[in-house]
Amino acid sequence: MPDPRFSGFFLLTGVTFVGFASGFGVCLFNLDTVDACVGVANHWVGIFQQVGDHIIAWAFAIFHAAFQR
Repeated sequence: MPDPRFSGFFLLTGVTFVGFASGFGVCLFNLDTVDACVGVANHWVGIFQQVGDHIIAWAFAIFHAAFQR
């Protein structure tokens, strides 16, 4: 049985995967809608980049605050 502390992580990962995959439902079996799929992919790339930038800025702020003490 997995550690219960990781259940939130697995839940968040699963919800993220399902949400990400559902956006690509428009082009999974219909190659005529590839343009829509590219649009969805570009939208998600922007979101992931914003989240990554936020995490990096947060980590720098934490280290900066920790070393000032």
